[in-house]
Amino acid sequence: MNSVDAAGLGIGDEYPPRIMGVLNVSEESPYDPSVYDDPGEAARYVDEELIDEGADIVDVGLESANKRFGVLSAEEELDRLHVALETIESVSGDAVFSIETRYADVADEALSRGFDMVNDICGFADPEMPTVCTEHDAAVVKMASPPDLERPGAVRETDWAARKSPGWADRADYVDQVFEALKQNGFTEKTIVDPAFGGWSEAQTLADDRETFRRLGEFRSLERPILVSINRKNFLGDVVDRETDERLPASLAATPLAVERGVHVIRTHDVAETRDAALIGSAFGDRPTR
Repeated sequence: MNSVDAAGLGIGDEYPPRIMGVLNVSEESPYDPSVYDDPGEAARYVDEELIDEGADIVDVGLESANKRFGVLSAEEELDRLHVALETIESVSGDAVFSIETRYADVADEALSRGFDMVNDICGFADPEMPTVCTEHDAAVVKMASPPDLERPGAVRETDWAARKSPGWADRADYVDQVFEALKQNGFTEKTIVDPAFGGWSEAQTLADDRETFRRLGEFRSLERPILVSINRKNFLGDVVDRETDERLPASLAATPLAVERGVHVIRTHDVAETRDAALIGSAFGDRPTR
Protein backbone atom coordinates (compact mmCIF):
# COMPACT_ATOMS: atom_id res chain seq x y z
CA MET A 1 0.00 0.00 0.00
CA ASN A 2 1.48 3.34 -1.09
CA SER A 3 0.92 6.12 1.42
CA VAL A 4 0.26 9.67 0.25
CA ASP A 5 1.59 12.94 1.64
CA ALA A 6 -1.12 15.57 1.18
CA ALA A 7 0.57 18.88 2.03
CA GLY A 8 2.18 17.27 5.08
CA LEU A 9 -0.82 15.14 6.05
CA GLY A 10 -0.01 11.45 5.87
CA ILE A 11 -2.70 9.20 4.40
CA GLY A 12 -2.24 5.44 4.48
CA ASP A 13 -2.09 2.34 6.64
CA GLU A 14 0.44 3.77 9.09
CA TYR A 15 -1.73 6.83 9.82
CA PRO A 16 -5.07 7.22 11.62
CA PRO A 17 -8.18 7.45 9.44
CA ARG A 18 -8.54 10.95 8.06
CA ILE A 19 -11.78 12.93 8.04
CA MET A 20 -12.73 15.09 5.07
CA GLY A 21 -15.33 17.73 5.90
CA VAL A 22 -17.41 19.39 3.20
CA LEU A 23 -18.01 23.02 2.27
CA ASN A 24 -20.12 23.96 -0.75
CA VAL A 25 -20.08 27.39 -2.37
CA SER A 26 -22.68 26.35 -4.95
CA GLU A 27 -26.17 27.79 -4.59
CA GLU A 28 -27.71 24.66 -6.13
CA SER A 29 -26.13 22.19 -3.67
CA PRO A 30 -28.86 20.08 -2.05
CA TYR A 31 -27.41 19.81 1.47
CA ASP A 32 -28.13 23.23 2.97
CA PRO A 33 -26.08 23.05 6.21
CA SER A 34 -22.81 23.06 4.23
CA VAL A 35 -23.70 25.69 1.60
CA TYR A 36 -22.30 29.24 1.88
CA ASP A 37 -21.80 32.04 -0.63
CA ASP A 38 -20.33 34.57 1.82
CA PRO A 39 -16.59 33.96 2.47
CA GLY A 40 -16.75 35.21 6.06
CA GLU A 41 -19.65 32.97 7.01
CA ALA A 42 -18.06 30.09 5.13
CA ALA A 43 -14.78 30.55 7.02
CA ARG A 44 -16.58 30.51 10.36
CA TYR A 45 -18.36 27.31 9.35
CA VAL A 46 -15.07 25.72 8.36
CA ASP A 47 -13.40 26.70 11.63
CA GLU A 48 -16.25 25.87 14.00
CA GLU A 49 -18.10 23.01 12.33
CA LEU A 50 -15.31 21.27 10.43
CA ILE A 51 -11.79 21.89 11.74
CA ASP A 52 -12.71 22.33 15.41
CA GLU A 53 -14.79 19.15 15.17
CA GLY A 54 -11.88 17.10 13.82
CA ALA A 55 -11.69 17.52 10.04
CA ASP A 56 -8.20 16.91 8.66
CA ILE A 57 -9.23 17.92 5.12
CA VAL A 58 -11.80 20.46 3.95
CA ASP A 59 -13.26 19.67 0.52
CA VAL A 60 -14.67 22.75 -1.22
CA GLY A 61 -17.23 22.22 -3.98
CA LEU A 62 -17.88 24.88 -6.60
CA GLU A 63 -20.95 23.20 -8.04
CA SER A 64 -23.41 20.51 -7.11
CA ALA A 65 -22.52 17.11 -8.49
CA ASN A 66 -26.19 16.13 -8.33
CA LYS A 67 -27.21 14.78 -11.75
CA ARG A 68 -30.42 16.84 -11.65
CA PHE A 69 -28.40 20.00 -12.28
CA GLY A 70 -26.55 21.05 -15.40
CA VAL A 71 -22.78 20.80 -15.54
CA LEU A 72 -20.86 24.04 -15.18
CA SER A 73 -18.09 24.77 -17.66
CA ALA A 74 -14.52 25.32 -16.51
CA GLU A 75 -15.04 29.06 -17.04
CA GLU A 76 -18.13 29.06 -14.82
CA GLU A 77 -16.29 27.17 -12.09
CA LEU A 78 -13.43 29.66 -12.31
CA ASP A 79 -15.94 32.49 -11.85
CA ARG A 80 -16.97 30.92 -8.53
CA LEU A 81 -13.45 30.12 -7.36
CA HIS A 82 -12.95 33.54 -5.75
CA VAL A 83 -15.43 32.68 -2.98
CA ALA A 84 -13.50 29.51 -2.17
CA LEU A 85 -10.16 31.35 -2.22
CA GLU A 86 -11.40 34.16 0.01
CA THR A 87 -12.81 31.55 2.38
CA ILE A 88 -9.60 29.58 2.88
CA GLU A 89 -7.65 32.83 3.31
CA SER A 90 -9.99 33.72 6.22
CA VAL A 91 -9.87 30.35 7.98
CA SER A 92 -7.85 30.42 11.21
CA GLY A 93 -7.70 26.67 11.83
CA ASP A 94 -5.24 24.21 10.34
CA ALA A 95 -6.42 21.81 7.64
CA VAL A 96 -5.58 20.56 4.17
CA PHE A 97 -7.80 22.26 1.59
CA SER A 98 -9.15 20.23 -1.32
CA ILE A 99 -10.86 21.65 -4.40
CA GLU A 100 -13.58 19.49 -5.93
CA THR A 101 -13.46 19.87 -9.70
CA ARG A 102 -13.40 17.87 -12.90
CA TYR A 103 -11.31 20.40 -14.84
CA ALA A 104 -7.52 20.58 -14.98
CA ASP A 105 -7.62 24.36 -15.56
CA VAL A 106 -9.63 24.90 -12.40
CA ALA A 107 -7.36 22.58 -10.42
CA ASP A 108 -4.29 24.42 -11.70
CA GLU A 109 -5.68 27.80 -10.67
CA ALA A 110 -6.81 26.56 -7.25
CA LEU A 111 -3.50 24.83 -6.50
CA SER A 112 -1.61 27.93 -7.61
CA ARG A 113 -3.56 30.12 -5.20
CA GLY A 114 -3.65 28.24 -1.92
CA PHE A 115 -5.42 24.90 -2.28
CA ASP A 116 -3.45 21.78 -1.33
CA MET A 117 -5.13 18.90 -3.16
CA VAL A 118 -7.81 18.01 -5.71
CA ASN A 119 -10.96 15.90 -5.54
CA ASP A 120 -11.64 14.87 -9.16
CA ILE A 121 -15.17 13.51 -9.39
CA CYS A 122 -14.69 12.62 -13.07
CA GLY A 123 -11.68 10.36 -12.51
CA PHE A 124 -9.19 11.99 -14.89
CA ALA A 125 -11.71 12.36 -17.71
CA ASP A 126 -9.77 15.57 -18.30
CA PRO A 127 -6.49 13.93 -19.38
CA GLU A 128 -4.47 16.95 -18.22
CA MET A 129 -5.54 16.48 -14.59
CA PRO A 130 -2.75 14.00 -13.66
CA THR A 131 -0.13 16.33 -15.18
CA VAL A 132 -1.43 19.37 -13.30
CA CYS A 133 -1.49 17.53 -9.98
CA THR A 134 1.98 16.10 -10.53
CA GLU A 135 3.41 19.52 -11.45
CA HIS A 136 2.01 20.93 -8.19
CA ASP A 137 3.11 17.82 -6.23
CA ALA A 138 -0.51 17.64 -5.05
CA ALA A 139 -2.53 14.70 -3.79
CA VAL A 140 -5.60 13.94 -5.88
CA VAL A 141 -8.71 11.90 -5.17
CA LYS A 142 -9.76 10.01 -8.28
CA MET A 143 -13.40 8.93 -8.26
CA ALA A 144 -14.51 6.02 -10.43
CA SER A 145 -16.18 7.55 -13.47
CA PRO A 146 -16.56 7.10 -17.22
CA PRO A 147 -14.18 9.11 -19.43
CA ASP A 148 -16.81 11.83 -19.81
CA LEU A 149 -16.68 15.24 -18.11
CA GLU A 150 -20.47 15.51 -18.09
CA ARG A 151 -21.24 12.16 -16.40
CA PRO A 152 -19.33 11.95 -13.10
CA GLY A 153 -19.56 8.56 -11.43
CA ALA A 154 -21.82 7.02 -14.08
CA VAL A 155 -19.80 3.80 -14.26
CA ARG A 156 -22.80 1.72 -15.29
CA GLU A 157 -23.36 3.92 -18.33
CA THR A 158 -19.92 3.30 -19.82
CA ASP A 159 -19.87 1.29 -23.05
CA TRP A 160 -17.66 -1.45 -21.65
CA ALA A 161 -18.09 -3.68 -24.70
CA ALA A 162 -16.34 -1.02 -26.78
CA ARG A 163 -13.94 0.13 -24.09
CA LYS A 164 -12.78 -3.37 -23.08
CA SER A 165 -14.41 -6.13 -25.11
CA PRO A 166 -17.87 -7.69 -25.52
CA GLY A 167 -16.71 -10.81 -23.65
CA TRP A 168 -15.38 -8.80 -20.72
CA ALA A 169 -18.56 -6.72 -20.60
CA ASP A 170 -20.67 -9.87 -20.42
CA ARG A 171 -18.63 -11.29 -17.54
CA ALA A 172 -17.99 -8.15 -15.51
CA ASP A 173 -20.03 -7.22 -12.48
CA TYR A 174 -20.37 -3.68 -11.13
CA VAL A 175 -17.29 -3.84 -8.91
CA ASP A 176 -15.25 -5.02 -11.91
CA GLN A 177 -16.46 -1.94 -13.77
CA VAL A 178 -15.47 0.33 -10.89
CA PHE A 179 -11.95 -1.13 -10.94
CA GLU A 180 -11.64 -0.47 -14.67
CA ALA A 181 -13.00 3.06 -14.32
CA LEU A 182 -10.46 3.82 -11.61
CA LYS A 183 -7.59 2.52 -13.73
CA GLN A 184 -8.39 4.67 -16.80
CA ASN A 185 -5.65 7.22 -17.48
CA GLY A 186 -3.54 5.69 -14.71
CA PHE A 187 -2.55 7.14 -11.34
CA THR A 188 -0.20 9.79 -10.08
CA GLU A 189 2.16 8.99 -7.23
CA LYS A 190 -0.26 10.82 -4.91
CA THR A 191 -3.58 9.37 -6.05
CA ILE A 192 -6.31 8.36 -3.60
CA VAL A 193 -9.11 6.22 -5.07
CA ASP A 194 -12.85 6.68 -4.50
CA PRO A 195 -15.25 3.90 -5.64
CA ALA A 196 -18.14 6.37 -6.17
CA PHE A 197 -20.96 5.56 -3.76
CA GLY A 198 -24.29 7.22 -4.44
CA GLY A 199 -26.83 7.68 -7.19
CA TRP A 200 -24.52 9.00 -9.89
CA SER A 201 -26.75 7.58 -12.62
CA GLU A 202 -30.14 5.98 -13.00
CA ALA A 203 -28.39 2.72 -13.88
CA GLN A 204 -26.48 2.54 -10.59
CA THR A 205 -28.51 0.61 -8.01
CA LEU A 206 -28.56 0.35 -4.25
CA ALA A 207 -27.44 -3.25 -4.69
CA ASP A 208 -24.38 -1.96 -6.57
CA ASP A 209 -23.44 0.23 -3.61
CA ARG A 210 -24.05 -2.55 -1.11
CA GLU A 211 -21.83 -4.95 -3.05
CA THR A 212 -19.12 -2.30 -3.41
CA PHE A 213 -19.21 -1.69 0.34
CA ARG A 214 -18.96 -5.41 1.11
CA ARG A 215 -15.92 -5.69 -1.18
CA LEU A 216 -14.11 -2.48 -0.19
CA GLY A 217 -11.05 -4.44 0.88
CA GLU A 218 -10.49 -5.57 -2.69
CA PHE A 219 -9.66 -2.01 -3.76
CA ARG A 220 -6.46 -2.26 -1.75
CA SER A 221 -5.05 -4.23 -4.69
CA LEU A 222 -4.75 -0.88 -6.49
CA GLU A 223 -2.02 -0.01 -3.95
CA ARG A 224 -3.52 3.43 -3.32
CA PRO A 225 -5.23 4.90 -0.25
CA ILE A 226 -9.02 4.68 -0.38
CA LEU A 227 -11.59 7.42 0.24
CA VAL A 228 -15.30 6.79 0.66
CA SER A 229 -18.23 9.17 0.73
CA ILE A 230 -20.98 7.16 2.42
CA ASN A 231 -22.46 9.78 4.72
CA ARG A 232 -26.28 9.40 4.80
CA LYS A 233 -26.26 7.68 1.40
CA ASN A 234 -29.35 5.94 0.03
CA PHE A 235 -27.92 2.43 0.22
CA LEU A 236 -27.65 2.87 4.00
CA GLY A 237 -31.03 4.56 4.31
CA ASP A 238 -32.61 1.68 2.43
CA VAL A 239 -31.29 -0.83 4.97
CA VAL A 240 -32.65 1.07 7.98
CA ASP A 241 -35.68 2.60 6.22
CA ARG A 242 -34.75 6.17 7.16
CA GLU A 243 -34.82 9.46 5.28
CA THR A 244 -31.64 11.54 4.88
CA ASP A 245 -32.03 13.61 8.05
CA GLU A 246 -32.45 10.41 10.13
CA ARG A 247 -29.50 8.46 8.70
CA LEU A 248 -26.68 9.60 10.95
CA PRO A 249 -26.75 6.43 13.12
CA ALA A 250 -26.58 4.26 9.99
CA SER A 251 -23.64 6.30 8.67
CA LEU A 252 -21.82 5.97 11.97
CA ALA A 253 -22.42 2.22 12.05
CA ALA A 254 -20.96 1.89 8.54
CA THR A 255 -17.89 4.05 9.22
CA PRO A 256 -15.86 1.64 11.40
CA LEU A 257 -16.77 -1.18 9.01
CA ALA A 258 -15.29 0.87 6.17
CA VAL A 259 -12.13 1.55 8.18
CA GLU A 260 -11.80 -2.13 9.03
CA ARG A 261 -12.06 -2.93 5.31
CA GLY A 262 -9.08 -0.68 4.66
CA VAL A 263 -10.49 2.80 3.99
CA HIS A 264 -8.20 5.71 4.84
CA VAL A 265 -10.36 8.82 4.33
CA ILE A 266 -14.03 9.33 5.19
CA ARG A 267 -15.78 12.24 3.49
CA THR A 268 -18.67 13.52 5.61
CA HIS A 269 -20.95 16.37 6.61
CA ASP A 270 -21.05 15.04 10.20
CA VAL A 271 -17.44 15.55 11.21
CA ALA A 272 -17.29 15.08 14.99
CA GLU A 273 -19.42 11.95 15.07
CA THR A 274 -17.72 10.40 12.05
CA ARG A 275 -14.28 11.05 13.52
CA ASP A 276 -15.18 9.13 16.66
CA ALA A 277 -16.66 6.23 14.71
CA ALA A 278 -13.60 6.04 12.45
CA LEU A 279 -11.23 5.98 15.44
CA ILE A 280 -13.18 3.06 16.94
CA GLY A 281 -12.82 1.20 13.66
CA SER A 282 -9.10 1.91 13.64
CA ALA A 283 -8.58 0.90 17.27
CA PHE A 284 -10.48 -2.38 17.19
CA GLY A 285 -10.53 -3.46 13.57
CA ASP A 286 -7.96 -5.31 11.50
CA ARG A 287 -7.17 -3.91 8.09
CA PRO A 288 -7.24 -6.52 5.33
CA THR A 289 -4.09 -7.63 3.61
CA ARG A 290 -3.85 -7.26 -0.13
